[in-house]
Amino acid sequence: MTRAQDIGQIRALLQRKRRDLLETALAARGEAEGLKAQDRDPEFEENAQVELADYTLSSLMETQRRELMQVDAALTRMDHGAFGECLDCGADIPYERLVALPFAVRCEECATEHEERTRLRTPMEAMPSL
Repeated sequence: MTRAQDIGQIRALLQRKRRDLLETALAARGEAEGLKAQDRDPEFEENAQVELADYTLSSLMETQRRELMQVDAALTRMDHGAFGECLDCGADIPYERLVALPFAVRCEECATEHEERTRLRTPMEAMPSL
């Protein structure tokens, strides 16, 4: 199979993932709106449960939003012919890695180095200079 065919298969995976994320996000949004529309019982415990459910749904929607952004970025890189190239070394990211993590922007070696550099930075170093 050629690299172009591999990328075509990954594009189909990403498009399916995008569709699933949008459907799930729509359902979660409906759940959140339903919780907000409910009459609030003055019972503290029930209100706490509703607030916890609302918080959980909000967190889920934020996670889905971030993942959708990653999927869209990967599809954009495909459209511009830059998909599957490591940002750091420029080498092709192996097909197996792209199937497992279709929005990967680094090969495994560069990703490991990047994570180590990021982890080693102290909070003060991570802050932008003024």
